[in-house]
Amino acid sequence: MAIFPVVMAGGPGSRLWPESRRARPKPFLPLLSGARSLFRATLDRIGDLAPVESRFVVAGKSFADLVFAQAPEIPRERVLLEPQGRDTAPCVAWAALEALRLDEDATLLVLPSDGFIEPDAEFRASVRRAASLLTDDPDALVALGVEPTFPSTSYGYIERGELLSDGVARRVARFCEKPTPEKATEFFASRRFFWNAGVFVWKASVYLDLLRRFEPDFIPALRTMRDRIEASRGESRRPDDDPEFIAAFSNAKKISVDYAVLERAEKVFVVPATGLYWNDLGSFGALEDLDRRRFGSANVVVGAASVAENARGNYVRARSSDKIVALVGVDDLVIVETDDALLVSKKGSDAALKAVVKRLESEGLDRFL
Repeated sequence: MAIFPVVMAGGPGSRLWPESRRARPKPFLPLLSGARSLFRATLDRIGDLAPVESRFVVAGKSFADLVFAQAPEIPRERVLLEPQGRDTAPCVAWAALEALRLDEDATLLVLPSDGFIEPDAEFRASVRRAASLLTDDPDALVALGVEPTFPSTSYGYIERGELLSDGVARRVARFCEKPTPEKATEFFASRRFFWNAGVFVWKASVYLDLLRRFEPDFIPALRTMRDRIEASRGESRRPDDDPEFIAAFSNAKKISVDYAVLERAEKVFVVPATGLYWNDLGSFGALEDLDRRRFGSANVVVGAASVAENARGNYVRARSSDKIVALVGVDDLVIVETDDALLVSKKGSDAALKAVVKRLESEGLDRFL
């Protein structure tokens, strides 16, 4: 079975300001230990699931230089540059059309580029388990589910249904959006739910058929996109430079694959990603969880030396390694230093941080964004 990974590299990451910015958003930042970005780590994680010539990257046109610099091995024609962000359903449709040109039985591995997963070998084993379901039922849509370790309100959930004959996969009973604290506690206690990691496996042709079925307004856009992809190849230019393609893609409905297809399809299954640590790194709280696994101290300070006196539970990310961070009499703070900004926040203020970003926009302080 030929697997075609579709790595989606986008998203503003506003809950990670001031590190994540418009020109260099979360996927392209070296948020992990060492110099690798999340995007680069995602490509490396694919490993032997697919050769580089079978991999697609979908990113905003403004991120082209970042993609080419961090993934020089990916052929240019496999880098799909969105003329306009339209959420995940249109970008996966574009990748599906491109994959079908290479293999009429193409299997897509759809994955975001802004999360953290380890170990890589277990991730690949989970993907292979998911792909094996398509051998028995090519119409299946398969999600990877991560066993929750706490009642998170930041993640979507998948309720597990009946166990399949393989003794591993389950039918999906329902998808649940980010819950209230009360619901998250209920989900966690019931042991009936997985976290939704946003990693999916399905046939390219099946996804397109379901998109046409559930979202018929997509049909003209898909037809034009397919025709212009073929024409552009014959004219030796990129589809994202073709005015008709740009118009069709930009006018496609802005909707996620979850709403457009997954929550409506009949044959949707979940494979438990056993033994995986997964973190979507969508906030400084999520980053701290990852770094605390490495450091395990009362205060976590990344990027600088530190001393603490009567201080606990603080999370500090410093840009300058030649500084020392002194924490005195403070608890549960998030402190982030960049070249032009300093964030000091109480933990759990993610919503307020998004409001700060909007306020910077409204006050014309775009130079800090």
